[in-house]
Amino acid sequence: MGYKKFTFQVGFRLTVIFAVLLGLAYAVSEQIDLIFILGLVALTIILMVNLVRYVNKSNRDLTNILSGLRFGDYQQTFTMGELGKTFRDLEFVLHLTVEKVKKLRLENERRALYFQALVEHIPLPLFVLKGNGSIEVLNNATRRTFNVADITSLTQLEEFGAGFMRDVSQIEPGTTLLTTIQIDRVEQQYILGATQITLAGKILKLISLQNVQSQLDATELATWQNLLRVTSHEILNSLTPVSSLARTAKNLVDDFDKSHKLGKAEKAELKDIRDALDTLVKRSEGLTGFVQSYRQLTRMPPPKMQKIKLPGYLSRLESLLKPEWDKKKIKLTLSIEPSSLILVADESMLDQALINLLRNAADALKGVKKAEVKIRAFLDSKQRVAIEIADNGPGVDKDIADKIFVPFFTTKKEGSGVGLTLVRYIVLSHGGAITYRHGKKGGSVFRIVF
Repeated sequence: MGYKKFTFQVGFRLTVIFAVLLGLAYAVSEQIDLIFILGLVALTIILMVNLVRYVNKSNRDLTNILSGLRFGDYQQTFTMGELGKTFRDLEFVLHLTVEKVKKLRLENERRALYFQALVEHIPLPLFVLKGNGSIEVLNNATRRTFNVADITSLTQLEEFGAGFMRDVSQIEPGTTLLTTIQIDRVEQQYILGATQITLAGKILKLISLQNVQSQLDATELATWQNLLRVTSHEILNSLTPVSSLARTAKNLVDDFDKSHKLGKAEKAELKDIRDALDTLVKRSEGLTGFVQSYRQLTRMPPPKMQKIKLPGYLSRLESLLKPEWDKKKIKLTLSIEPSSLILVADESMLDQALINLLRNAADALKGVKKAEVKIRAFLDSKQRVAIEIADNGPGVDKDIADKIFVPFFTTKKEGSGVGLTLVRYIVLSHGGAITYRHGKKGGSVFRIVF
């Protein structure tokens, strides 16, 4: 097999070329026939081209091997060893190199898959903002949060609030801030964080989001409860003796009036005193009742969760309100989709929340022609159970719409401001959220999401 070796093949070709060149020199010196000389010249050229092609073929084989490695072709075989010891050494080194590269590539692929799976299952939304304003979503948590298949550009974030898009655009790497995201018409608070990374020479901004709405709601609820507990206790401690003394004074005035004969002037003065004491008793009792109504917020037990079939439950609620609402000429309509919708909640607490909202709707419809209230139960885009109560009344003034759930705030002349506060407390205690918005055709729309 020695004739296949590279050195022999090159040497043989060079020997033949040298011999032909000697013959050519001899033919020229002896002035042999010109055709013979030209034939030797042509043969020399052919032999030299053959030599170059043979050497180039070896180079091409080596180039093909290295190109295969470049593009990840690890299945190719090497047959260069038959060209000689030098090529056998080269073949051995190439074989080791291929095996090493193959192992490194497999290891890198395993690591990439591992980190990809790790990022994909991180519960925090993560995405990358590039310098040109494009966005690359990194995990399922981002898609679930925004309820979209993908987000590709910064401008798409405007759908979830212009303030949120601005915060993502302007946040400095290494900092965090509190931002508001509006999803399915529900505003939620998130901590927005940013980290700068450099990849392939490009500077990227890694954005992370952490939902803190539930923590904020729980903190706010606990703060209000503590405030109401302290203030109601102090107010009641002060009101009780005032109310008791006012009632005692009124009784003493009545007894004095009965046991003494008084003139008209004295009776008139006594009547003024009695009226003042009556007013004091009524106001103190009214204030006591007002404080007691808020005090119940600090004493409500945790919800006892159970499955509630909403079609039957809402039908029962409709039957309860229908006689009263028929007299007020208020039309009540129900919409439940799907018809088998089930909610896990405390039924008695849910009664309190929905009845409060429905009574508020009825109050808002006074004087409205063709008054109507719609109750709609459905699954929102995140497959959460949602209940909407909408009316065609005047709605809440936009300037005060963000205050309607604040304790003590009311738009009614004789209201206590406890109704919507109680509703919000019940919803938050279930881990849900309640929002208000103006209807497209006017009126108010309250949405509860569990």
